[in-house]
Amino acid sequence: MQYRFPPGFLWGAATAAHQVEGGNLWNDWWEYEQRGRVSYRSAAACRHYDLFEQDFDLARSLGQNAHRFSIEWSRIEPEEGAWNQEALAHYGKVVRALADRGLEPIVTLHHFTNPAWFLRRGGWSRGDSPAHFERYVARVAAHLGTAVKFWLTVNEPTVYVMQAYILGEWPPCLTSAWLAAGRALRNLARAHVAAYRILHRHGPDAKVGFAHSAPLIRPCDPARAQDRLAAAVRDAALNRAFFHLIGARRQSRRRAASLDFLGLNYYTRNIVRSSGWGLGAVVGRACRLPHHGDDGPASMTGWEIYPAGLRATLENFSAYGLPMMVTENGIATEDDTVRREYIRRHLAVLGEAIDAGIDVIGYLHWSLIDNFEWALGTTARFGLAAVDYETQERTVRPSARYFERVCRENRLSGEDD
Repeated sequence: MQYRFPPGFLWGAATAAHQVEGGNLWNDWWEYEQRGRVSYRSAAACRHYDLFEQDFDLARSLGQNAHRFSIEWSRIEPEEGAWNQEALAHYGKVVRALADRGLEPIVTLHHFTNPAWFLRRGGWSRGDSPAHFERYVARVAAHLGTAVKFWLTVNEPTVYVMQAYILGEWPPCLTSAWLAAGRALRNLARAHVAAYRILHRHGPDAKVGFAHSAPLIRPCDPARAQDRLAAAVRDAALNRAFFHLIGARRQSRRRAASLDFLGLNYYTRNIVRSSGWGLGAVVGRACRLPHHGDDGPASMTGWEIYPAGLRATLENFSAYGLPMMVTENGIATEDDTVRREYIRRHLAVLGEAIDAGIDVIGYLHWSLIDNFEWALGTTARFGLAAVDYETQERTVRPSARYFERVCRENRLSGEDD
C-alpha cells in the first residue's frame, strides 16, 4: 500500500533543551541531580547548546523540513527577575539556523524543567506560578517575534504532574501529593491560556498548541465493568482533564479554547485492569497479561509496540476539530531493525488516517539524536543518530536513512512493505 502525504507536510524530529544541551546549571533538574535526588546526571548531555548547527545540518541531510526544540526557561531567567540577554540571543541564533537550512522551527516553551528558583518558591502548585511563566513567555515572544510560526506552550502537562507530584520521580519528587498535583495542573492550564494570548499579540499569524501525551487507554476485559470504569477514569484524567481546564471542547473551534492546533505524542497503548470497587481499584493498574495485537515489549522501556493505536488516537482527538501534528513518536531500542520497522508501521497507520480524512499537518520523530532520558539517564536510545557521549560523535543509523527517503519523497512506498 502506498501513501502520499499532503503538500507542505512537516517532516522532522524533536529534541528538548535539558535532554541535549548540557550544562543547564540553573534549572530544577540540575539542582536535584547534584543533590542526588534523581538517579542520573545530565552533565554535558549532547553538547547541543554548542553543537546545534552541526545537529541541524544532520537534520537537513536527512531530508527533514521541520525541527522541534525547546527553550530552557532557566537560561533566560536564571534568577527571579534577572534576564539573560545572551541566552535570548542564543535562541534567536537557533531559530535563524533552522530557517537558513529550510527547517520550520517548532518551539516548545516548557519541556519539564523549571528554573531552580521557581521550584524553591513552590513551583507550579503556587497560585502565582502562571504569572511568572507569562512574564518569561513575553520576553521570548518579544525577542523572536514572527520568526516562529508554530509554538507549543507546554509539553505533556499531565505526565509532568504525575511524575513530579504523584510518583515522585521528577522534581520536586513528591509522592501522592494529590492536592498539589491538582493545583499544578490547573496552573499549567492557566499558563497555557496566558501564553496563547501573548504569542498571538506578538505574532497574529502564530499557530499555538501544546504537546499532549496521548496514550491509547483500553480496558483489559471490555466485558468487566470494573475494567471499563478504570479505563474511563484514567482516560478522563490523562486525556481529557487538561483540555477541560483550558476550555477546549470537542467539535469546537472557539478561540476561547486557546488552541490553533494540537500536538500529540504517541508511543504505546495502556491496558488497564481493576481488582475491585475500592478507591484504589477505580483507577486500576497496568495490565501485564498478553492481549491480542500485542507485539511484545520490544522497547528498552518495556513499552508495547502498537501502531494501530496511533490511528485510534488521531481519530479520538480529531473530535476537537483542530489540525493535529504528531509531535513525538519513537522507540528506545539497541536494535535498529526494530526502529526501522517501528517507523514504517507507524507511518503506514498515519497514511491510512490521512487518507481517511483526518487533518494531520506533520510528523516529528523522537528523537533526532540519543539524549538524556530523564529518570532513565542515557541508557534509553531513541535517536535517529547514535551519540557517543565521550566523544560527542553522531552516527546516523540505517533507520534514519529509511526515514530520510520518506521525508524527501513525501510518500510511503509499497516497496517498503
